[in-house]
Amino acid sequence: MKMIKVMSKKLVRKAIEMIKALADEEEEEEEDEYDEDGESDDKKKKDEGKDDDDKSDDKKDDKDSKDEDDEDDKSIEKYSDFWKHYGKNIKLGVIEDASNRNKLAKLLRFYSTNDPEQLISLDEYISRMKPDQDTILYLPGDSKDGILQSPILKKYKKKGYEVLLLFDPIDEFCTQHLTEYEKRKVKSIAKDDVSLIDGNDEVAKKKLQKLKEMYKPLTDWWKKFLGN
Repeated sequence: MKMIKVMSKKLVRKAIEMIKALADEEEEEEEDEYDEDGESDDKKKKDEGKDDDDKSDDKKDDKDSKDEDDEDDKSIEKYSDFWKHYGKNIKLGVIEDASNRNKLAKLLRFYSTNDPEQLISLDEYISRMKPDQDTILYLPGDSKDGILQSPILKKYKKKGYEVLLLFDPIDEFCTQHLTEYEKRKVKSIAKDDVSLIDGNDEVAKKKLQKLKEMYKPLTDWWKKFLGN
């Protein structure tokens, strides 16, 4: 029985490593594709002014390049396809498997206000966080369009904060178990305890100070009445 438990743990760990390698491979290929696109643009500028024969050669090269790009696109879709079919299982793993929660969290993908049509990882989100931001922000809702119309979201977007869009029913349960990732808190902007904007807003600070002064007689009375 003990041997079966050990084998089970190792199999789970190995499976997570294999899926992580698949996700890493996709990210590397996307970066390579971006670099190749940049190089091809520079090449076009250098080739301006060549004769018709050179242009015909370029067309042939472009066709070959396009075929290679098509192959790259198919390769890039590997983890995207995996997530499409098994993303819910990864989220369930984050909820149920506490020992592997951090490893599974690296495999999570969400849409965000940065690009509502592009899935991103939590690491990618962190790479774009503002210098004064220590919290991964998300907003749950019934649909992506519904969340994007939320007045709460508009306030954060106006201040330049990226927010994850959680419209899968299991998403909020997942983030409730993943309260911290890479030493960053994970919180919903729909909750009262998220005060990134108010905490950095001088106007809000002045309003709070004014309220404290206004209610000082009452708070002093309560302190005296309640004692320790």
